[in-house]
Amino acid sequence: MTPLDLNRLNIRSPYSIWQVGDGSYGFKTKHDVLYRIVFTPDQTIWEDGAYEFGILNENRKASPNDKLLRETIFCIIEEFFYVNPEILLYQCETGDNRQAMRDRLFLRWFSEYEQSGLYHIKVAEIVAEGISNFAAVIIQRSNPNFEAIMSDFDNFVGFFKQKPI
Repeated sequence: MTPLDLNRLNIRSPYSIWQVGDGSYGFKTKHDVLYRIVFTPDQTIWEDGAYEFGILNENRKASPNDKLLRETIFCIIEEFFYVNPEILLYQCETGDNRQAMRDRLFLRWFSEYEQSGLYHIKVAEIVAEGISNFAAVIIQRSNPNFEAIMSDFDNFVGFFKQKPI
């Protein structure tokens, strides 16, 4: 992954962002919640060009409704696509059984995002061992492989929805 340009990113982002490590970026909100955004290469569906996107609450503080948090995350996503016109995969964390709530929140954020028309997000619920997991693919609408990427994602999700023989 090409590293994000912190100078360009911090011009637009409401919260100051710093690099934590390879593919990992941090910021602190006005409520003193420390976040880390992580981009990890993911070969689950595609051999290359796909990254899993994670949002981690590092100090596990309660995060009140914060419009600047949403804006910062979307600035990071925009910068990712500016330097890496690839594929983002997003999976809601399942450790506390609040994944459905996280999925709804992210989709609401995305629907309120003023540049959402540039991107396509597709969410799927995957049930494994009785636990619902929510995974999404996010790509630029201008991606020349748009149809193939959507088809690959649908096939991957379909595999988990098949009943065992």
